[in-house]
Amino acid sequence: MGKLTDEKLYPLVDAVEMATGRRPHLSTCLRWASRGTCGIRLETTVLGGRRLTSPGAVARYMEAVTVAKDGAVAPAVSPPSLQQRAAQRSAAMLAKRLRG
Repeated sequence: MGKLTDEKLYPLVDAVEMATGRRPHLSTCLRWASRGTCGIRLETTVLGGRRLTSPGAVARYMEAVTVAKDGAVAPAVSPPSLQQRAAQRSAAMLAKRLRG
């Protein structure tokens, strides 16, 4: 859900309409946010009693649901700190091999 903080937020139905070109019923959007589909939930946040999301979050949700329904495993995204440590380990291993 961390990506939502960097994106412009809209009410659920409006964000889905912007991403898909179709206006779903509010209950559909709330179901995507609460129960999800194939174990994947739509990223949302609450502000002033309204549940908000972004068109980007809707696009990520649709992509993840498509991957899940197709039977493929969605690639896991590692936190930047883990990516940095992995890169440092790889660089150290490469330097060790080049030296010895």
